[in-house]
Amino acid sequence: MLILKKIAITGGIASGKTSVCHILKTHGACILHSDQIVHRLLEEDQTCIKEVISLLGTGILTQGKIDRKKVASIVFKDAKKLDALEKIIHPKLFEIIDQEYDRVKNEEKYNCFVVEMPLVQEIGKTREFDHIVAVISEEKCAKKRLMESSSYDLRMARQWDLEKKVKYADYVIQNNGTMEDLKQNTLEMLKEICS
Repeated sequence: MLILKKIAITGGIASGKTSVCHILKTHGACILHSDQIVHRLLEEDQTCIKEVISLLGTGILTQGKIDRKKVASIVFKDAKKLDALEKIIHPKLFEIIDQEYDRVKNEEKYNCFVVEMPLVQEIGKTREFDHIVAVISEEKCAKKRLMESSSYDLRMARQWDLEKKVKYADYVIQNNGTMEDLKQNTLEMLKEICS
């Protein structure tokens, strides 16, 4: 019986995490994106929606729906509110990840189970995975990809610095070159994990 390896892809802002996930997907991985799951929770999970509005107030609504930019502008400046928000969202996020894993783990269809989760290390959830892969990019390359330095600095303030992310990762993929380089590095990592 095949037991799928659970892999978390982390890394800095605009480091190439999504590109790595895309490469893995085209080579047989089942891929989840934690941000997409959170977006879905904030749009569809009524309990979650009520709890978040109760925490942050109706000012976070735009046309009756939670506006993620308004949420971000509050919680990025208030550590207590950010912590409280994460206590609402993270259990639900990991419940969905576990459900998806249970759904596909015995299928012969995939060679590994991958979750793109930028803050997996920061939120203390590395033990939920078999391997942590950090995608690392030089700041100038990442900023060029993002094209919006203010957003880069604000978001990176929430993350561990890259040296620490690398130190506590099982694998590191450097992404300062071409897409072909990234593909080669990603597939080497996949081969090592799944062999």
